[in-house]
Amino acid sequence: MADSLVPIIDPQASPKPGSLAFAFAGSRMVAVRSEGVLRVPEYGHLSELLGDPPDAVYLGRLGDRDCFALSIPEGADLGTDLVVAGLRELYSVLPEHLMAAAGRAFQTLEWYHGHAYCGRCGTPTELSGTEMARSCPTCGALHFPRVTPAVIMLVEREGEVLLARNRRFAGPFYSVLAGFVEPGETLEQAVAREVGEEAGIEIGDVRYFGSQSWPFPSQLMIGFFARHSAGEVKVDGSELIEASWFRPEQVAAGEIQLPGPFSIARRLIDHWLQRSSIDSRRGFV
Repeated sequence: MADSLVPIIDPQASPKPGSLAFAFAGSRMVAVRSEGVLRVPEYGHLSELLGDPPDAVYLGRLGDRDCFALSIPEGADLGTDLVVAGLRELYSVLPEHLMAAAGRAFQTLEWYHGHAYCGRCGTPTELSGTEMARSCPTCGALHFPRVTPAVIMLVEREGEVLLARNRRFAGPFYSVLAGFVEPGETLEQAVAREVGEEAGIEIGDVRYFGSQSWPFPSQLMIGFFARHSAGEVKVDGSELIEASWFRPEQVAAGEIQLPGPFSIARRLIDHWLQRSSIDSRRGFV
């Protein structure tokens, strides 16, 4: 099987029994459990249990398999071998190429249902035959899938890293800072503003690291490194409840809980530790 989904626009495509079905009950994905292993179900498997599944949105091909995204009713009887799980749970279970397809499927469904009616005039929309869009036959508006850019940044200071606890985090869970890009901002400006708002310090030397699609529900996380230039840490109190500077040995010793290895937040931390000559696998919770 190919390593990545090849997107294809074909609003007339219909699923066959052997097509891969990225099905969601609310925000949780349906998976087949076989001998303790989870995999993406085939469309025929779902139709056997649910009768005719709801409309499926064509995503493209994964190797020689057509892939579709579809929603099923929450609480539907899935039998004994189908389970539902959050995408975060599946990140450590399914291969990376299937998780990328699952994230695309979830975001596609968010767009498909969210723009069933035109936001300008209220007319039911139609799938475009040439691009990923829903078009309005009355006013001509095109509604594309929404992707919300967010910056995520690791701030350094003389061999230390700034890690923080969010109000929503349970226990000693620390991560790097992050925030959404505002209208009219460059990515670099968003990095500086978010660090200033959340931690009360000034930064410079903003350098791009990488990006990650983050389907919770439709973010694009854009990672950066930055260096402290002025000020003392003072958390905003609304999102962050604590932020401190940590040395590499403290981070690697397992005293604090870090983001999962599938996240760009962890990749930023791991990259920083590797530059600090610390084994990033040692001592992590």
